[in-house]
Amino acid sequence: MNILIVSKCPTHPTTAGNRYGILAQAEKLKSMGNDVHFLFVYEPALHKNLRGDALNDIKATKEYWGDHYHQFTVGSIQKYKMIFLKYFRKYFCNMHYKVDDEYPYGVEKLVNKLDGQYHFDICIVNYYYMSRLFEYINIPKTAIFTHDCFAYKNIKIGQQVLCTTADTEAKAMQRCKHIFAVQDIEAAYFQILSPKSKVYNIYGAYSYHPQKISGNHNIVFLSGGNPYNQHGLKWFLSEVFPLIRKRFPDIRLLIGGSISNTLKGQDIANVEVQGFVDDPAIFYAQGDVCINPCYQGTGLKIKTFEAISYDKVTMVHPHSMEGIYKPDEAPIFASAEPIQWVKFLEQVWGDPIQIEKIKQQNKIYLDRMEAFVDKEYQRFLSD
Repeated sequence: MNILIVSKCPTHPTTAGNRYGILAQAEKLKSMGNDVHFLFVYEPALHKNLRGDALNDIKATKEYWGDHYHQFTVGSIQKYKMIFLKYFRKYFCNMHYKVDDEYPYGVEKLVNKLDGQYHFDICIVNYYYMSRLFEYINIPKTAIFTHDCFAYKNIKIGQQVLCTTADTEAKAMQRCKHIFAVQDIEAAYFQILSPKSKVYNIYGAYSYHPQKISGNHNIVFLSGGNPYNQHGLKWFLSEVFPLIRKRFPDIRLLIGGSISNTLKGQDIANVEVQGFVDDPAIFYAQGDVCINPCYQGTGLKIKTFEAISYDKVTMVHPHSMEGIYKPDEAPIFASAEPIQWVKFLEQVWGDPIQIEKIKQQNKIYLDRMEAFVDKEYQRFLSD
């Protein structure tokens, strides 16, 4: 089948969860024998000096997709309108966006032009605000990759963030014949919002990377710099890490990814900030234990799955297990009690056999999840 993915988020460099999710979906669909194209909706910053990072992202994304890359560029007038709506929603609507506030008007013309050339069987858009596209194209099968649920998200996390009301999100979902969710609770929610749509729970795609036991007292944390990750790291450093240092004086916390930028200029004992990571496998190989201390946010728990995929002993705040595949079978330690983290480390760092057992469970767990996700995609392609 010929498939077109439409997104405001580039796929490369894959430094954020949404980019990872889009790329994982594309690669999964390719592996099933489909021909996948990518249409990037580019919103240029109004000031030229702010466009550098975006242009680098476009270059990297083009290099990956080659002749299957397409681009729609939002005009300056429409960009001004989006900015106006952003501030209007912020100050007069409690950050509750309407369904089409961020829709890139005109993209439907390019999609129809591309469809005339490539004759797509499927069109997948990313996020609720792209759903309007389906009212103006004739591609037979349409789907939305939700990434998250946005209705009353401000209440869920106790912060003023981009969100919608349930009726707004329902309008978006009911435009789509097929809906991709990333966890059980969200799948059930979207099915209620759009009873006539078919909903699939795709979690994510994670290859298993077996790694040897390092035998040290290193803990690794690879993360983007969004506020939820920052808050989680702050909790770990203030509540958990001091107790671990007291019990294991040679402990080292190794931090990689863009979250490193938030620790610039800080000198924290036993913490090593490594910055951008070229090869995650090399980063993860530095220790046997990986953490995901995030205690707020919604959507897919990517860092939890990634830690398992790189064969780590995975320790998380209970929030970072919410909505994962079969949590009762997951080889994960979860606790909000700092002293329990120390007690668990005493067990695993003192027993290589237990670490080896967890590694075996990592592979079994990922294999079962992959089989489930494959069935969901096969169901989508055959429906």
